[in-house]
This record gives sequence, C-alpha cells and structure tokens, in this order.
Amino acid sequence: MRKLVLGVVLFASVAAACSPNEADPTTTVIDSGQTTAAPTTTTTTAAPAAPPDIYLNLVWHQHQPRYPLDADGVVTRPWVRVHATKDYYDMAALLRDYPGVTATFNLTPILLLQLEELANGTKDIYWVKSEIPAGQLTDDDKQFIMERFFDINGKIIARFPRYQELADKRGLAGGSAAPISTFTTRDYADLQMLFNLGWTDPSFLTQEPLASLVAKGRDYTVDDMEIVLNEHLRIVTATIGLHAEMWNAGQIEVITTPLAHPILPLLADTNLATVGDPAALLPDNRFQEIPDADQHVIRGLDEAERLLGRRPVGMWPGEGAVAQLVMSLFSKNGVKWVATGEDVLAPTLGLGSFNRDSNSVVEEAATLYRPWQAVFTRNEPVAMFFRDKLISDLVGFEYSGQSGQSAADDFMARLEAIRDRLGEQGALDPDKPPVVSIILDGENAWENYDNDGIDFLRALYQNLSEADFVKTTTPTAYLERYGEPESLPDVAPASWFQPNFATWIGEAEEAAAWDYLWEVRNDLTRAERSGEHDEATLAAAFAAMLFAEGSDWFWWYGADQDSGDDGYFDRAYRDLLRNVYVQLGDEPPDFLDVPIIPELPVTPQQTATDLVTIIVDGAFEDGWIDTGAFADRESSRGLGWAYDKENLYLRTNLVDNFDQIVGLDLPTSLYIGTPEGDAVATTLEGAPLGFGATLRIDIDDTGRACVGPAGVDGGCVNELASRKGDIGVELAIPLSVLGALEPGDNVLVKATTPDELFPATGPIPLQVPDISNVDVALSVVDPTGDDHGPGTYAYPTEGVFTGGSYDLTLFEVGTEEDDVVFTFEIAGTIQNPWGSPRGFSIQTFDVYIDTDPGAGTGSRLLIDGRNAALAEGNGWEYGITLEGWDPAVYLSDAAGVTEETKPTFNVAVFGDKGKIQMRLDRSLLGDGDISTWGFAVAVMSQEGFPSSGVRRIRDVEQNAQQWRLGGAPFDINHTRIIDVAWATPGDQESALSDYTAVVEAGEDLGPNDFGTLLLLIPE
Repeated sequence: MRKLVLGVVLFASVAAACSPNEADPTTTVIDSGQTTAAPTTTTTTAAPAAPPDIYLNLVWHQHQPRYPLDADGVVTRPWVRVHATKDYYDMAALLRDYPGVTATFNLTPILLLQLEELANGTKDIYWVKSEIPAGQLTDDDKQFIMERFFDINGKIIARFPRYQELADKRGLAGGSAAPISTFTTRDYADLQMLFNLGWTDPSFLTQEPLASLVAKGRDYTVDDMEIVLNEHLRIVTATIGLHAEMWNAGQIEVITTPLAHPILPLLADTNLATVGDPAALLPDNRFQEIPDADQHVIRGLDEAERLLGRRPVGMWPGEGAVAQLVMSLFSKNGVKWVATGEDVLAPTLGLGSFNRDSNSVVEEAATLYRPWQAVFTRNEPVAMFFRDKLISDLVGFEYSGQSGQSAADDFMARLEAIRDRLGEQGALDPDKPPVVSIILDGENAWENYDNDGIDFLRALYQNLSEADFVKTTTPTAYLERYGEPESLPDVAPASWFQPNFATWIGEAEEAAAWDYLWEVRNDLTRAERSGEHDEATLAAAFAAMLFAEGSDWFWWYGADQDSGDDGYFDRAYRDLLRNVYVQLGDEPPDFLDVPIIPELPVTPQQTATDLVTIIVDGAFEDGWIDTGAFADRESSRGLGWAYDKENLYLRTNLVDNFDQIVGLDLPTSLYIGTPEGDAVATTLEGAPLGFGATLRIDIDDTGRACVGPAGVDGGCVNELASRKGDIGVELAIPLSVLGALEPGDNVLVKATTPDELFPATGPIPLQVPDISNVDVALSVVDPTGDDHGPGTYAYPTEGVFTGGSYDLTLFEVGTEEDDVVFTFEIAGTIQNPWGSPRGFSIQTFDVYIDTDPGAGTGSRLLIDGRNAALAEGNGWEYGITLEGWDPAVYLSDAAGVTEETKPTFNVAVFGDKGKIQMRLDRSLLGDGDISTWGFAVAVMSQEGFPSSGVRRIRDVEQNAQQWRLGGAPFDINHTRIIDVAWATPGDQESALSDYTAVVEAGEDLGPNDFGTLLLLIPE
C-alpha cells in the first residue's frame, strides 16, 4: 500500500461522457444574447510554436435528454435550465480568463433545441411553481415543492443557512413525506427562492442583481423571485451565443452528437450487443434501422449548424458508442473525427484492456495516447481519439474530495507520469506528439466540489497555462497540424466506459423497451408505405420517432442504473412513442399504456420476517400474529400473508389486527408476479397491472381458489387449499407452484374487484423470508456496541447514518447446493436512502478468505483503502467486497498479486431484521473444504466519491462531519474499518490500533504498517 495512491474507481455516471475537439484560430464578436450566431470571422495567423512533449485534448460533454412537455406545454423537468444557469454558461466563460488554454465542448442537438425553446419562452414545471406567490399555493403545489425543491446536492444546500434550516426542518418532520402543514407560507417562499439560487453558478451570485438576494438570506418576496428568474432567462438565452462566439474566436471548438443522442450501433443492429456481452438478453424483435442512424448524424449536424452558425467537423457519438458498421455514417456526412473510450480501442486492437502499473500509469501508453483512424472501402477515413478513463473519472468522481489546488496538481502529476512513460517507450515524437484525451461530463460533477468546481478549474487552467511539457489542443487542430493517423482494423462495438453496450441492452426491461421501439417503428414503416399520409405528416411522425430512439431511456431500464425515479423516464419514453401516432393522427396502441418499469410496490404495515405454518380452516386463529399485512384504510381493503418452507399463505381480510379493514370482496382475482414464468402486464379486461404477472388466483364467492397462468381466461390449473370463514378466506399456495424462489425475492400481488385494482398505486410485495437450508460452517456472534473501529470512531453527522448501521452482530458462512452463502446481521435496520439496485446504500461488507491459514500465501494487505492487513503468516486468496452498487471478488495468487473480477452476486436484504444474505456460485471460490478455510470480516461505510486510491469506502477524519466518520488519530495509516466479526470483546480494538503511526507521505506502506484484521477459523 502506498502513501500516495494513484488509483481510480470507475463509477457509472448519471449522464454520458464527453467528446474531444479543438477550436480554429478565428475570431469574431457575437452578441451573446442571440441564440443563433453569425459565421463571420477574422483570421490571424501566428508563427508556429515548438511542439510540447505531449498535447492535452480536454473535452467537456454537455447533454440532457429530451424532456417531454405536459398538456400545458410546460417542460416536465428543470435540468436544461438549471444546468445552463449553474454549468453550461460558466464552463465556457471561465476559459476566457486563460487565453492560452483551449478546450472542446460537445453540445448535443437535443440540448441545443431545448435551450432554444427556453430562450423563446417555454418554461419548466419548477419555474412555473416558483412563480406562484407562496400564499396562493395549492396543497398539490406545496407537496410538489416539499418533495422536489430539495433536488440539489447537500453541499449546495449547506452554502445557504436558510436552505439548510429548511432541509433540517423537513428531515425532522419525516423527509420528503413530511406533512405540507409542517412548512409555513414564509418557508415555502424561501424554499422557492433558494432552490433557484442554489442552481445558479457562484460567479453570478457574487454579482448584482443576485448578490443582494444572497445577502438577504430569507424572507423573500415575489419581486425577488422575478429578479432571479429573469437572470436565469438571460443566462439561458446567452449560452448558445457564448459558445459560438468563443468558437469563432479560436479558444474553443464546438462539436455535437447524432440528433437524439442514440446508441447508434444498436439502431443499426441490436444483435451487435452480443459481441461484447454474449449473455445479453436480446429483444424478441431484432432492430435494424441503418437509415435512422444515418438521419441522426445528418440532423445532428444540421441543428448544430443552424444554432451555432458553423457546422461541426467532430462528433461525440451518444455514449461514445461506435462499431465498424456505423463509422462510415460519420464519414459520408463530412465528420472528420469522433471520440470515444479506451474500452473501444483495446478490443479493437485485441488487447483485452489497457493495463496500469502500481502508480496507475498506462503501460501501453504509446498505443492509447495517439489518434487512430477508422478506414472504409468507399468513404474517407475518420480519425478517432480515445479518452484516458482513469484521469477522466478522477475529475468526474473523485477530485471533489480534495481542495481545488491539490486536485489540479495531482492532474498535472499524472500527465507528467504519462509523459515519462512515453519517453521510456521512445514515443515522444516531435513530428507527431502524443495526445492525452480527457473527456467527461461537463455538468454533473461540479455540485460535489467545493465552490461548484470553480477552484479546481481555475487551478487546473492556471497549471496548464504555465506548463511547458504539455499544451492543450483539440482534435481538429491536431489533425490539421499532424495529418492522418495510423489505420485501425474493424472498430469493435463498444462504448465510452465498457467494452459492450450492457447498460442499454441485455436485461429484461431493456429488451422490452427495444421491443416497444420496434413495434412503433414497424407501425411507422407501414404508415410510410400506405400512401394514406401526406409528406408533412410523415415527416413529423419520423421526427418523433428519432427522439424516441435516444439512449437516455434505455440507460435507466434494468438494474444497472438507478435515478431514484426511473418511472419518470419510463413514462417519458412511452410518451415519445405515443407522439409518433399522435403525429399520424392515429390512436396510440394500448401496449404503450403498460409500464416497462414495474410500479414501485406499496409499503406493507407489517412484513413476514419469520416462518409460520398456517392451518387453513377459515378460523383465522392460528399463527397470523405479526405476519405480513397491507391495509388501505381509505378503501377498507387489506391482505395478509405468511410463509413456511412449503407454502405461501394468504388471507383476504385484516379485521383481527387492523381496525375497520374488512378485506377483499368476493369473487376476486389475485394477480401474482414471481421471478419465473411468462409475465403479462394487463388484466384480462386490459387494465395495466403495473408489473408483470405470471399467475392468477381466482377465488369465487364460496371461497374456492384455483391458480393458473395470468393471461389465460379460464386457465385454472391447480385447485388450492382454501377455506371461507365468517370474515374472509384463507388459502395456501405451494411454493412449487410459484417456481424457484430465493430468500429476499418479492412475490408481487394485486387484486381485481368488479370496479378497480387493489392497491391502486402499486403491487403488494410479499418478500420471501429466509427459506434456505444452509449447512453452516462458521457462525460468529459479534458484541453489540463495538462499531467504533479501534475504539474511537464515531458516525457521520448526516441523519441517514442511523444508530447500529455498522454494528455487526452476526456473521455466518455455509453452503447450500452449489452456492456459498454469507449472512450478515447488524444491530440497526438496513437502509437504502440512495436507492441502490441491491437494496442497501450505507454499508460495505468485506470478507477475506484464506484457503490455507498459516501457509503465508496470498495477500496480507486488504482491498485498497481499508488500511489493514491479515496477521503475518496468513494471506487471502479471495477478497469479497459487497455493497449496493459495485460488488466485486478479488483474486490473489500465491505471491499476493491481486485481480478484480465482477461475477454475479445474489443478494437478499431483510431490512427490518437488519440482515443481508449473499450467495456466490461455489465455483468462483475454487476447490477445497470450506470448513478448513479462514475468514476475516470487516464493515465499512460505503462511499460513492471516495478519496483517491480508496475503493468506495468513507474516510475517517479527526472530527465527525456530515459525510465523514470521526475519531481518527492524526496519521495517514489509520484504518477505515468500523467493525469486524470477532466474538471476544476488546480484541478488535487492540488489533486495529496495533500499528506505528505515520504522519507524512513517504515510501510505500506495507502490511506491517497497518492494524490487523482477525482471522476466524471454523472449529
């Protein structure tokens, strides 16, 4: 372990990466208040300077999806406006203070079009809600503002004392679910203002007319709000013109993306998904629309030229997604170069991936840090630039944890290390210097930085202005100076951050979304061939089709990304598809009413956490205490359930435990969604269920119950044990009927009554408790109250870090059939405040497996950032890190050289019981007898923006802060571990604190420089 670790964590971004470019040496003065720029230029030619050792190609990618308008013509999300006021304008304007620095800005066509809309008077719903005087807000308005006007980073809220006061008040009252009466009229007025001030760049907040409003602090008026919104309109209106002006002046180059930011290779052929992801689940219908892909390129360039006054010659394909099949589309439409990621170049050249040494420097530097070109039989070649993933992601996800100057210095140090590596390889050629491409999102990172990233950017631009070994360039300028690059073989189908398209295709929801797209495109094709529509109508329908083909909708389908409100993007996608039919004057088909993303389940009042066997006799007397229950007091309906290892039991009434809840009327049908089986999304009458149902149970008015396929009328297959009593029906469903279930699975249920579905808002989740039969090899009961690491650590102060969250109370490991099963229990409940796809967000659990304890093989040092090691004589061969987003299994050879792998994790979370169960295929952990292995277990705090060189866990500072643990000593080698699995009180504290403190960075630290993690061996 080194004192200064040059590592990086790849963390999936909420938006796509960016594209590189440079500006031409032309100048013009353009009124920045105009949306469309005049293309007039005045050219000044300077004597060419000696080339630097390396060039830096810095590209900022600016993009937003096409947010639909509501029935009143109001944009349904504010993100185009508020990113313009906080990010888009100032990201370009800041460069004017550093005339020696050039950069490229990618402005996607759908972003440009939405900026134009806003400049022409269209408003978003947050703008509309902000304009309403607080005293005139309806209850619905107040609920919207209470829930959505805290949609901003906590760092920004903390800059405004009154905003923080309101956030604290809402948190004490129950968070976003706080009653609207909690806030006064004055609170709502101030919240309306502070949301809009918070989404304004700090540089504007220090100038009038906004500086006075910031100083005022509270008690804002309608007139104050008008000032802020007028400033927002002014900034939005000036944004496009500013970029055009700076492009014509020669300091920046502007490029664009195919029209709707599509995954272009998948529009051309969805079967390309299997090249990099052979196990991808493909849609039933193969989508192949190369002409659509071609139109995206043409129209993207056309819109950029119309709004910017010049036609870009470079492109960042949507999500950096390329393949040989679509590269010729860029060439035939005049694109000179495109940019993407190193995960495209490596498989194209047969490298697998780019390797980095212990200092995180690319070993194949001469290959990565240069342009290449795609070649074709008939078209001109297209140059390609490939981003350095590590440094790009440091800027996007990690530097926010450092001061601006230290982050900028680290950036420069990494460029110097690259320069040195290139020198070692003899690749510093003055006739064609290397070029390092740093390409990333130019909007989402900055809210995580202090001062919105301004300090970092100023320090970086100053460093670049003063450096002599590196100079900034853009791809266009580089190619004009140094000519055509070397040719590539066929370009591999891949994207900017992964060697495949798995984020956009390959899961069931994504396959369904592609099938929806195919159905609508097929209908449009029939309309185009029918001769029943005029040219203008078909053109409008085709334009609507192109917008639906964007990548953004597919990003949020499946389990690999989570926005916190994926249902919005599902609705937006289906609205865009409906618009194709609206433009044709046709009735949209019913399937577009069916959500692709299931409705969020309702929250039960009780969950069935223990196994209970029910006697089905209609008496409702045996076992129903503390079983699962959901009640809707407004409709007086409810449902109860319980499990044992053979059956799921249901009761159609809740009178015993819930006042006035009489249950379901008979006859009724229960639609059941299970993990296996053919799912249908509607009832027999065509009403959308909001989830996929595999089974339907029909209960007649005598209490007879029968189960069969969900979508078959009269499809009763098996009669169930059921009995009607005086107050309802009890029934038992064999688990064998429900298919393969695992602990933690949710069986979803909705009931049909003669008039409606129950519940109306979402299915009832009947979570499967622990029905496993694990052969336990090791069970350790850990003392409570020792969640303090070496004895001094304290939780962060933010309210999500609730008591007991890191207090491990039980660890077990055993086997069941082909799985190794790990069970963790904590003293508190399991929380998921940030919506991870695995159901927990707060904790990280590590398990280290020493398959030959005492032999001294394997790695002693734990995974990066844990700052702990196994005791001398032990070493782990397998290191498992379990967290909500990015779990992994590390492999270590006998010499301690480690490799990260990403197998499939099966995770069940039982939040009420504070229990997480993880299953791994036995084959992933090699051969051997598990009962002879040693295990070391640690609990840390999960962190999405960790310090450099730390794998996704939270730092421990001397004093606890909002997002930092406290109680650390003043050294650099204290552990980040909060609790370990060990039965004897006091041993944990002694082991974790048994090291010699190091206070200054120097030589690399080894295992003896850290505290130790205790090794458990089954008896």
